[in-house]
Amino acid sequence: MSHPTLHTATVAALAALLLASPLAHAQQAPTGKVKTKTKHAQAATAAPAPDAAGAALAPPPSPAGGPRPPRPGAAGPAPRPAGVQALRDVSGTLTDYTAANDDQVYDAFTLKTSAGTETVRFPRHLAQALMAAAKAGSQVTVSGFRDTDPEGRTALHLVSLAAGGQTVRDTPPARPATPPTEEAATVRGTVQRLTQDPTGRTNALVMNDGTIVRLSPDAAEQLAEKLKTGATVAATGILRAPAPGEVAAKPVRVVRAQTITLDGVQFLVR
Repeated sequence: MSHPTLHTATVAALAALLLASPLAHAQQAPTGKVKTKTKHAQAATAAPAPDAAGAALAPPPSPAGGPRPPRPGAAGPAPRPAGVQALRDVSGTLTDYTAANDDQVYDAFTLKTSAGTETVRFPRHLAQALMAAAKAGSQVTVSGFRDTDPEGRTALHLVSLAAGGQTVRDTPPARPATPPTEEAATVRGTVQRLTQDPTGRTNALVMNDGTIVRLSPDAAEQLAEKLKTGATVAATGILRAPAPGEVAAKPVRVVRAQTITLDGVQFLVR
């Protein structure tokens, strides 16, 4: 016959074990969940997995403020002829400087050689340097490449000019120390003629007083039905300031249009 005190102690011990087991399980369960979450976090921050070809996946895009791809249609420097250009040296007498543009800014000169007469074109920003190195009547040697414009006119494009021991090379234009101050302008009159860019798209109006009103080709295309010779125009915009190195053949007022009024309707020009 068992002792009552011993039986009671055994039952109490068994009950304590049964109660302790679920409590221990409950305390251990969160530890398992934390470990699982840690493994998932490590997997998420690990290096990108290789694709089927074994190459790593592309990295994320650059952060805000980093380099951006150029905006389509964005404005930029005039493109140079693509590929390799054969250079040639041509010597002769520089007879006169000319302005082959509506802005009347010098951008060419005539060269008389033993074989005939050459038209030599140069970037506008080189005019001051060229005129200082070689005046009309100077003996010069021009290094350049020959090209034909969309209208079929052939010219020699200057890369460098040597005259009297001096050499002027086609280098990028100097950036002004301070940006020129923009001056507002107003234009009123009738359209004498339209001008086109090298691709044949209208880009300006020449007014009856000689003022040139510049428009973007897109704006001119949208207003094509109203932009006709003889049309009455009122425009507001910014007066073009001479760029460093340029020389004007004669003063011409050039206005970059911001608004234009045609047939009594005003348009915002962008």
